Amino acid sequence: MKRILFLAALATMVMACEKYTSDKPESSGVYLNGRCVVPIGSTFMGGGVAEPSKGSSHRCHMYEYGYEKGPLREEATSVVTILGFRHTGITYSKPGQFIDMIVIDGSVLKLDAPLVIPLEQGVYQGGCEQVSAVRIQNYDAGTVKNSTTGAMNDDGKIDMAISLTDGRTLRIHYRGKIPYDGYY
Repeated sequence: MKRILFLAALATMVMACEKYTSDKPESSGVYLNGRCVVPIGSTFMGGGVAEPSKGSSHRCHMYEYGYEKGPLREEATSVVTILGFRHTGITYSKPGQFIDMIVIDGSVLKLDAPLVIPLEQGVYQGGCEQVSAVRIQNYDAGTVKNSTTGAMNDDGKIDMAISLTDGRTLRIHYRGKIPYDGYY
């Protein structure tokens, strides 16, 4: 009986580990030590250009539920928010190199406040006492299906691994459509 329980536990661990390496949209979620703690049903990206000589801002909102268009901020809270800035004159060649902050809703880790992780152009250099390292493997909005309407294909990929100081690993994994958020 112990052997059966051990094999069942081992199979469950293997399946959980495979989930955040899958390219299937249903594998999208925030994972803590290999277990999905919050699914991600939709993701939207946007940004703006206030001063073209300096660059452009970037934002990404990931939601637990599947929305067809970016929900109003007062209608839904994003599980993960990613903010950044693309500076004019810099060639960005690494995934997420322009990211300056990752914010994870406090409910994901059962915290009283959001987990705010500062980055410097995609590199974690400290600044959050709960985080020891951040690795961005994929940060790709995907390809455009229709340039007239802005419709996107279902090939967006986001993969981030966040090492927590208590030894746990938090993973942000998303596969699917990443349309423009429509925010101003």
